[in-house]
Amino acid sequence: MRRVELRALTVGDAPACDAVIASLPYFFGDPDGVRVCAEAVRSQRGFVATSDGDVAGFITLEQHDPASAEITWLAVHAEHRRGGIGRRLVAEAVRALGTEGVEMLFVLTLGPSVPEPGVEDGYAGTRAFYRALGFVPLREFALRTWNDPAALVMAKAL
Repeated sequence: MRRVELRALTVGDAPACDAVIASLPYFFGDPDGVRVCAEAVRSQRGFVATSDGDVAGFITLEQHDPASAEITWLAVHAEHRRGGIGRRLVAEAVRALGTEGVEMLFVLTLGPSVPEPGVEDGYAGTRAFYRALGFVPLREFALRTWNDPAALVMAKAL
């Protein structure tokens, strides 16, 4: 059994985080999204999960207001998905933000109105993951900065 540990994200983790997103081409197929994610792991606060010392997943966070924070990116390497690493990363973010007095955590993900024909492991699973962690869907809307036709805002009170 592999040992998974969580710790703060550092700039030195960026190449390993890049490898995590490269392992998920369906979710990270847009070159602009890959670039923005790469910038986030180099500039935003977050956490990494390591498995036997190697980065297996990461979460990045941005605080737009003292009362709320956004999960800007969350990814678990394809070889480590469905093992609880994503849950642990979100739980660590909730714990850390809660101790700082942050009241709300939110995330943007692909909205349910966007069809994903023939996709077995798509954004329906992502939305179910966040629902299982207590996030509530708030609103779906078009984003002008991304190629996604509809984004869903999901939020969780801390």
